[in-house]
Amino acid sequence: MDESILENIGLSKAEIKVYLTLLEIGPSTSGPIIQRSGLQSSVVHRILKTLLEKGIITYVKISKDNNYQATDPKNILDFIENKKKKFLDILPELETRQNRRKDNYSTEMFLGKTAMFSALLSMIKDAKSNEDYFSFSLIEPHDDKEIVDFYHTYNLRRRDKKLKVKVLVNKKVKPIYEKNYTKELLRKANVRYTSFHFPQGIIIFRDMLTFVHWGNNPFAVKITNKEMTEQFKEFFLEFYNKEKDAY
Repeated sequence: MDESILENIGLSKAEIKVYLTLLEIGPSTSGPIIQRSGLQSSVVHRILKTLLEKGIITYVKISKDNNYQATDPKNILDFIENKKKKFLDILPELETRQNRRKDNYSTEMFLGKTAMFSALLSMIKDAKSNEDYFSFSLIEPHDDKEIVDFYHTYNLRRRDKKLKVKVLVNKKVKPIYEKNYTKELLRKANVRYTSFHFPQGIIIFRDMLTFVHWGNNPFAVKITNKEMTEQFKEFFLEFYNKEKDAY
């Protein structure tokens, strides 16, 4: 069993050892737990207390001895949910502190296709209807099947969100686009072709600029900065508005 999963949800290695020992031996006083786990007596007694506080074990007193027992492993889900609720309680304060910054900007880098797919999907996860989504499209990488399959899914997500998508594509990529995407899909994405040689792979959404490179070593860089994003929006629309809808 991968015990690191239990560590990731907030249990220490000693807590895991005591908990698994109790699962294996059943109801027990502290003595057998100390012997079976190999931990010091003081450590076991401390851990039993923390596990009781987390609701992961229980005990009953028989004569003078406490008999400990692991609860149903499903109770760990309650422990996780409780941690989530506590975090949600402080989330507004964390967001408020972030928004207090005078210079509201950040930069993130994503390496590899999986990380990039996740970043792009996350970017529109809470998107609202009729928000602008502008894109200077890529060229040759659109002929990569894995990327094409992703963009089919991504286009559906943008459509479900009812985003106001506008895509500017260099004319030389038109055959690749029409090979991989239906004209109906391209029409709904408001694709326009241009002979202008623009910087490729730039997505403009909200106050975020995402630069995408799908080459041999794929990576993406996301910059969050309102002023910079507004400049790119103007730059995009200046060229987009000169062209006609392709479909």
